Formats: sequence, C-alpha cells, structure tokens
Amino acid sequence: ENSEVVSYFGVKVPRKITAELKPENNQFTNVQFKRFVLGPIEFDAPEKFKGSLDVTYLDDELRLTRGDKGNIFVLTRLGDL
Repeated sequence: ENSEVVSYFGVKVPRKITAELKPENNQFTNVQFKRFVLGPIEFDAPEKFKGSLDVTYLDDELRLTRGDKGNIFVLTRLGDL
C-alpha cells in the first residue's frame, strides 16, 4: 500500500494505491495493482494494470529502484521510531 495527501486547487485529497508484490529474485519484483483510492472515489484495478520493479542499488540506508516505465524510486530507511 502506498498513500499520500495531495493538493488540488488548495483542497487536500488523500490518494492510495494497493498492490500485490511478487519477487522473482533478490533484484526483480512483479507488481499487480489491486485498488485505487482518490478522495471519496475507490475502484478495483483492472487485471491488466501490472508493472515491475528492478532494484538497481541497495545498502543499509538507501534503495534505488527502477519501474518498468522508467521511473526511478529513491527510498531511505527511517531511524528508529
């Protein structure tokens, strides 16, 4: 699940994506999107909404991942909460 709050013309709107992740190996993961939420609107993702993630760099604090559409995701580890 990935969620955030965005602002459309000054109105804060929550949006959320739910997906199923299926690792192929230590580097590659298939993604099947399951559900989308945009404010009060919710709908199931069509079966054809698929993707993949390829981990290109990983250490104890940072992960760089490239999506199948060329997007680059930079994730950092939070300290103890």
